[in-house]
Amino acid sequence: MTGEAPPGALPADEIEDRFYRLVFAIDPSQDLGLTSGEQSVLRRVRDAFGGERFDVGTLPRLPAVVPQLMRSLRSDDTDSRALAEQIARDTVLVGEVIRVANSAYFRTARPVASLPQAITLLGHDGLRRVVMQMVMRPILHTDDSEAGRQAGDRLWEHAERCARACVFLAQGACDPFESFLAGLASQTGAQAILREVERVPDPTALAFSRPFVAALGQQIERLSLHAARHWNFPSRVVQALAERADPADAGARTPLGRALLAASRVAMLDVLIERGAADAEAVLLATPAQGFSQERLLACRDDLRSAAIATEA
Repeated sequence: MTGEAPPGALPADEIEDRFYRLVFAIDPSQDLGLTSGEQSVLRRVRDAFGGERFDVGTLPRLPAVVPQLMRSLRSDDTDSRALAEQIARDTVLVGEVIRVANSAYFRTARPVASLPQAITLLGHDGLRRVVMQMVMRPILHTDDSEAGRQAGDRLWEHAERCARACVFLAQGACDPFESFLAGLASQTGAQAILREVERVPDPTALAFSRPFVAALGQQIERLSLHAARHWNFPSRVVQALAERADPADAGARTPLGRALLAASRVAMLDVLIERGAADAEAVLLATPAQGFSQERLLACRDDLRSAAIATEA
């Protein structure tokens, strides 16, 4: 199942540790034990976000146009005129739809100038992706501090790549849009956790040990799951995020859950490579629990790189 591990293959826990350190702008650490200060912070985070009593009303709300659009886009019977009328209510969304239709990916002979023309070109699946990308990006950029803005940039880089990687790995087994949505939503809880850590009265009390960073990552995944439930995302997406929030429990892994878990790590590594925090030829180390061969993970990495080249062209 795993194939031969190539030189420079990194285990999942190493990739996640490096990625969250990049997001939180903290140095590497080999500390293997939690300090008392870290234990205190984790209790605060769990009290604030981890229990069933967590107030989901504090999560960002989706724009009003999104639920109606998503209902329309689930049906192949909705015509382009009706979709154009809904999208036209949000001028920012209109601009984004036309911008994507004119991107290098579609390579049209003539510039796309009208909304109906752009909708026809993108199709239902392309429209759903554009809508959700536009919605999710500001959610990952909710913090106005310098640290928050930098974290938001890294989180968005991951979200876009995770969405693409999840579609790639789930191909033939899962609905492409559900795969895309699961990948895009997998880090939506990060900014809230980051702000909670920033409120620590004495940051010097935190050693940012490896288990502390891992615990923060798990809380991010759990809060992302809370958000997906709050937004009434499709049940298979919610289930995949639930499995992502508890990667040690592989017994009931669904196809989308397996794809999301591997895709998240492939995307993390791609961001690390771009930011100089990992070797250019590094790849996620395949394991039987992940359910993907080393060749498949290499192909996923290469697909992300091809997409980046196409975007820059």
